[in-house]
Amino acid sequence: MTANILNLSIVLFLFLFVFWCAEFFYKRNLPAHTTRKIVHIGGGIVAALLPIFVDLTTLVILGIGFFLLLVLSKRKNLLNSIHKINDESIGALLFAPSLTLTAVIFWPTNPLIFQGAALILGLSDGVAGIVGMRYGKRSYSITGRKTMEGSLVFFLVTTLILLGILYISGNLFTINWALFIFGGSLLLTIVEAMFGKGWDNLFIPIFAGSIFYFAL
Repeated sequence: MTANILNLSIVLFLFLFVFWCAEFFYKRNLPAHTTRKIVHIGGGIVAALLPIFVDLTTLVILGIGFFLLLVLSKRKNLLNSIHKINDESIGALLFAPSLTLTAVIFWPTNPLIFQGAALILGLSDGVAGIVGMRYGKRSYSITGRKTMEGSLVFFLVTTLILLGILYISGNLFTINWALFIFGGSLLLTIVEAMFGKGWDNLFIPIFAGSIFYFAL
């Protein structure tokens, strides 16, 4: 019982620390688009660590709790580091529910599937967003504005994550695995490119989980 409480306290501390960092930098004039990506990246990394500390039931409760927190903070004009942006994105509100749904679907089969999907949503999408906003020159739009530079970064980071997860799972690197990693990264990059205004946060982890399901 004491261990469970300690583990839950560690998880809550990590999540709250991510929010605190975003608010800290926002109040020092870092743009909200960037501070929200801090939460995006940090939240994805902490989510990937959850199977080490808590069980699936606790994760679901945490997911619901953080979703309600974000909804309430948006209505009360709190957490401006996340919500104070001039677009129609609902990505911040979809982040926790999408990862919770991914966990419910894939965790019982293999927690590593959920961990890989969380890293792709947090790191690949988050880093791509920062690069696209800062260095993107060639933009395109399907259902929302994206940049070629951001999509390239998404592909590269996703490739590294896929490679890392397959390595951790004990799979030997072969030509077939190289083709699988390339195809999976390309598919997820297309998914990210297709859905704008934050909807990619819903579909990326589900598709990523499906790819890891067949890989592992």
